[in-house]
Amino acid sequence: MHMTIRELQLQNPSKRLNKQILNWTLFNLLSALSFLHDVAKVVHADINPSNIMLSVDDKSLLPEFEKAEAEQPSAKKVINETRTIYGSRKLGLPKDSLWGQPILCDFGEARIGDAHNGLVQPVLYRAPEVLFEMKWSYSIDIWNVAALIWDLFESKHLFHALDEAQEVSATHHIAEMVGYLGTPSLEYQRRSQVTKNVFDDKGHWKGAGGVAVPEMPLEQVETVLEGEEKRRFLAFVRKMLKWIPEERRQATELLTDPWMEGAVPGI
Repeated sequence: MHMTIRELQLQNPSKRLNKQILNWTLFNLLSALSFLHDVAKVVHADINPSNIMLSVDDKSLLPEFEKAEAEQPSAKKVINETRTIYGSRKLGLPKDSLWGQPILCDFGEARIGDAHNGLVQPVLYRAPEVLFEMKWSYSIDIWNVAALIWDLFESKHLFHALDEAQEVSATHHIAEMVGYLGTPSLEYQRRSQVTKNVFDDKGHWKGAGGVAVPEMPLEQVETVLEGEEKRRFLAFVRKMLKWIPEERRQATELLTDPWMEGAVPGI
């Protein structure tokens, strides 16, 4: 593998993936999650642009890399008789648009089985059940994908989770969720005592610490698309952004969503 999907994104002057590359990436990512969730029973729990890498489809990169290493060896530091640290060397850029296949990597935070507790996921990609210290399962990966899409396609974060001092704030993060999705049901709130930190006994936003719910519908913050294509895109994202984990579409279902039509050329 030769570069991350983030590095590919930054190759574009617009600093975003176009629809074709986004959907090709999503096809591979959702296919991987379909296997992980349905067959292997694994939650990845750490999906981010640095953990999706591109395979080496342009094989000419390898002899070029070997030649460069032979002519100008990478710097190295000998620690002892059994350990030597070598400097890294990047592969060149592929030719003829042979960027490779997106592959989900880095299973260091993965969990095996259906139900788990504890803090996981990159901060901006955390599902609400993780923030509320509820039990969580495969569906946290689905929420994660929705937030990831925004980074790759819109070239901006869907959530910021920062207070006025630019410090990470779970309260501000949840306020943003309420701004996009509305207030979760009382039934959902009763799944955890932690929800009382931000919602009152009637299920309304408390405004703890003076934090207000921002008014920002998804239609307003999505700025790339228009018309029917925008409607289909937002409908696709909303199937993943659900308070109740059981209501989120599974990876296998998302692969057949109307937004994904044409994700694989010729299929």
